[in-house]
Amino acid sequence: MALQITLFPNAGFCIGYAAHHAVFDGKSIAMFMHSWASICKRDGESTLIRELNPIYDRTVVKDPSDLEKAYLNGWPVDNGANDRSLEIWDMKAPPDAMLGTFQLTKANIESIKKWVEAKWQEKHTEEKPAFHPSTFAITSAYTWVCLIKTRKLTTEKVHLAFIVDCRARLEPPIPSTYFGNCVTGCIIDADTNKCMEEDGVAIAAWAIGEAIGGLADGVLKGAKELIPNYLSRLKEGGLVSIAGSPRFELYKTDFGWGRPSKVEMVSIDKSVAFYLSDSRDGNGGIEIGVVLRKHETEAFASMIASGLEYHQVREN
Repeated sequence: MALQITLFPNAGFCIGYAAHHAVFDGKSIAMFMHSWASICKRDGESTLIRELNPIYDRTVVKDPSDLEKAYLNGWPVDNGANDRSLEIWDMKAPPDAMLGTFQLTKANIESIKKWVEAKWQEKHTEEKPAFHPSTFAITSAYTWVCLIKTRKLTTEKVHLAFIVDCRARLEPPIPSTYFGNCVTGCIIDADTNKCMEEDGVAIAAWAIGEAIGGLADGVLKGAKELIPNYLSRLKEGGLVSIAGSPRFELYKTDFGWGRPSKVEMVSIDKSVAFYLSDSRDGNGGIEIGVVLRKHETEAFASMIASGLEYHQVREN
């Protein structure tokens, strides 16, 4: 892990950090930041509250399927002698890249959610149970579809990849404060043209909701094939991944000076990801970070705004 403090005279300062995912996952990084902030806020008192007390015992994670071996053998991608090193991949940011932050308010999310539920009822009038998408499903679907349209993807299929916290989903569950890596991934495939249609957000939300619901059958089901599946879709094109999580609550990282004025995940400039975070004002909204070229950023901003007007349930 690397830390850097950048001072902006008469304005404030920025705390930057970088961490290697081979060591710990996003939740563990967030726990570290909250713990550091808590100690600073309480004048160096090192006793942590229960929710931040880390568990380092690796034996709590059971691996009867030998996923460790599958993952160690799965990541090498033609890097020769460096295949098994912890060296960071040399990924390049696109030219003229801009990092933009957009927000969906709680009201925006609820409005889109009602629209998606109404579309489900229109298309599934038979005996299928009602569909109640989560805030994550709605925000991810809306952002994903806006990115597909902005980038004018021409691949036959588009793919969305996101990380799943396994701690509470394992059998038996492990402590929520387990410090290390305890995640798996979900990959969703969808028809590009269907996602670009008027009902694209609903189609995307249904697919995300179905994938999340499928975790109840076993969070590690299909985990051995996860890495080759991800790499093959990355090679095909049309892949977008999600970084971060509103559940990390990074805007609550208070070192004693109040809430941060801005939280960003700048590393997405070298990946095919957008990030999700809790909102600065703490009103239940979600912040979305994307990296696009200037003209794409303008198109994406327009699409985000105009879509909020379209994705509303009209009262009769």
